[in-house]
Amino acid sequence: MRLDFKGFELKSLDDSQGEGVFSGYASTWDKDLYDDVIVKGAFADTLQHDFQGSGAGIPIHWQHKDDKPTDIIGETLSAVEDEHGLLVTARLDLDLPEGKRAYDLLKRGLIHQMSIGFIAEETAFVQDGKSSWDGYREIRQLKLFEISLVQVAANQGAEVLEVKSGRAISASNESKLRAALDSLHEVLDGIDSADKKPDDDTDDSMDDSSGQPDDSTDDPKRKNQKSFDPQWAEEYKTISDFFSLEH
Repeated sequence: MRLDFKGFELKSLDDSQGEGVFSGYASTWDKDLYDDVIVKGAFADTLQHDFQGSGAGIPIHWQHKDDKPTDIIGETLSAVEDEHGLLVTARLDLDLPEGKRAYDLLKRGLIHQMSIGFIAEETAFVQDGKSSWDGYREIRQLKLFEISLVQVAANQGAEVLEVKSGRAISASNESKLRAALDSLHEVLDGIDSADKKPDDDTDDSMDDSSGQPDDSTDDPKRKNQKSFDPQWAEEYKTISDFFSLEH
């Protein structure tokens, strides 16, 4: 028997469950670039007998390396088959330089794919064309050994849904965020009130003699309307920076 590798894409980040945690699909039921299809149920036996039934404890490797202990950079917390594929949640070992580096790359989006290492135990050829050569290998049962973070994967269908940083909102950051949001709402309220006019209002904003908009500051709507001066821009930037992955 040979050890096969199938890769799947990591997709997005989140910070709701703890530092170093990520989740996503380590496998899908879609055909990969090698014309292989792993079918639903193929993981059932290995999850039950090799990984506590819950799929916990599957080693997370870096690029399928396995020649030294530090090549194992984490482990799964759970793995379950659903309608899309094998959904896993895993935690990287941030005490290892390799684990911390992999986590940093995930957060920056420079690594966004996974690959599984397994042995195909039960397969069948499925013909899907006129020729007897038109078809694909269907993998009906496999033995899973590891899941790796990789740069290039064979199957682009699966995706990491979340990478969790465990970042907490400090009191200082919360105050800044609330102040920035209040300021932004004030600006938007000013814009909304300036734009609202009765249906039977005539448009007095045009100068009949010049055909240009009247820039007079006597218009109360213009007096009340807020603009994005540097102070507003700085407060708006606070919101953007807070939600950025670099924050």
